[in-house]
Amino acid sequence: MVRTWKTMSGARVENVFGEVVKATASGQRIVHVGCDSQQHGLKTEFVSVIVLLNPGKGGRVFWSRERVDRISSLRERLLKEVWLSVEVALQLSAVLSEDVEISVHVDANPNTKFKSSCIVKEMVGMVVGQGFTALTKPESWVATHVADHVVKHKNERL
Repeated sequence: MVRTWKTMSGARVENVFGEVVKATASGQRIVHVGCDSQQHGLKTEFVSVIVLLNPGKGGRVFWSRERVDRISSLRERLLKEVWLSVEVALQLSAVLSEDVEISVHVDANPNTKFKSSCIVKEMVGMVVGQGFTALTKPESWVATHVADHVVKHKNERL
């Protein structure tokens, strides 16, 4: 599947990986990746996000949306979120220099009072097994805030 990437202003980005390479060439050493999903009727919508921070100067956000038939299983939906993030991270790692760190933000909470806690280890294992840094709640701000904002508040639907 060919993804369409956009900025937060809605502008289409033709070569998102090229944009990330340019940003890291000018000094940014951490690329953050995350995904969130939401149910919409008979569909489940996933939003993948790439975030580049430039301390003291703001940052850039790129996002991509995918819609699939409704996934009713929380476990399956969360694992798909993580796999979509890992896919993006793998594509990024193929074009970035080795000194750039890619952190994958997982939208799950290790606290046992939350439903997602029972699969946190499996999700983190997927990320770490591919060689990336995994962050879970409350540190996973890309998945829990940025991707969440896009999946809930962007008016564009596929």
